[in-house]
Amino acid sequence: MKFYEFIEFLQKENPDKVIMVKSGAFFNAIGRDAIILERLLGLKRTCHAKFLCKCGLPVSYVRENLEEVKKRLEEKKISVAIYDEIKGGKYRYKDKSYDIILEIQGESIKKNKKNLNCINCVNNVYTKDINKYEIERENFEELINQLKQIIESIKKHKN
Repeated sequence: MKFYEFIEFLQKENPDKVIMVKSGAFFNAIGRDAIILERLLGLKRTCHAKFLCKCGLPVSYVRENLEEVKKRLEEKKISVAIYDEIKGGKYRYKDKSYDIILEIQGESIKKNKKNLNCINCVNNVYTKDINKYEIERENFEELINQLKQIIESIKKHKN
């Protein structure tokens, strides 16, 4: 099972809630939940995979400001469940266990509203633009070639 499949499992367990799950340094939401959080909280949404978007909140921020996060989510009147890695948690994924650290009862989101279906979202087309590292590397290689030509030119003039 991949991590996004684990999140999808939790979404099925809580179909009326936006689900966020700790993954690395972020509490991430995927699919419909990511689009909802982008629209309601202004979070930046990115592509996790083709036709699967994600967004998240930094773990350190949420843990340090849990009451503020709770208040902000309650103001938006949406149902939310945030899962963190907890020893002895109810849900297991690989060698970690997870459980809810924040649950808010708000408006149910059981039905998909217009444009909340991730596959139909025009902003969620997965494209890998230009690999910046490769461009920088190519420019570096070009610079090396130019330097080699200059050195060869200097050697010719010296002889």
